[in-house]
Amino acid sequence: GVGAYFTVPTREAHEEAVRAFMAAQTQEQTDAVEQQAPGFSLDGVVDFVTGMVAGQGRYESFYLASKYTVDLPGSAYLECWGGYTIVQCREVDRASQG
Repeated sequence: GVGAYFTVPTREAHEEAVRAFMAAQTQEQTDAVEQQAPGFSLDGVVDFVTGMVAGQGRYESFYLASKYTVDLPGSAYLECWGGYTIVQCREVDRASQG
């Protein structure tokens, strides 16, 4: 428990994980778009979306673990859990939870 307490990821670690998650998701979409329309890039969209969610999330520390949630446009949000300096994020659709 002591090790977990001292290695709970910070808010900044969660924000970095969100940026990395969103960049990976958007890169997959960009690759698909570029295959269909060569020369078209979604890099500006990536920068806009990651900038939009910066500092907008809700960070919670549970002493041994941490949670970070960020609302996304539409009915989805990102949920990230952290422990032992590791942060894992996933996209959650509100409609499928209800």
